[in-house]
Amino acid sequence: MTIIASLLFLTALVASIGVIILSIRSAMPRIQEVIDMEFAPAMQRERRIILGDMRRLAPATIIAFPNAPRVQNDKRLAA
Repeated sequence: MTIIASLLFLTALVASIGVIILSIRSAMPRIQEVIDMEFAPAMQRERRIILGDMRRLAPATIIAFPNAPRVQNDKRLAA
């Protein structure tokens, strides 16, 4: 009985390791692409839009958030 349990455990362990390796191997191109984008020497002027199988480059839009000027109060109350 112990031999059967040990064989079932080893089979499940090998199967789970195989699934982990296969999923990492299939995701490796995307992982490498993200690493290359993060550690690129120059600032990227385009952004990647990825929707499933459709991949295209679009110009990056730069959004400036204006800072609201702070109101200077002459009279302040002490707490």
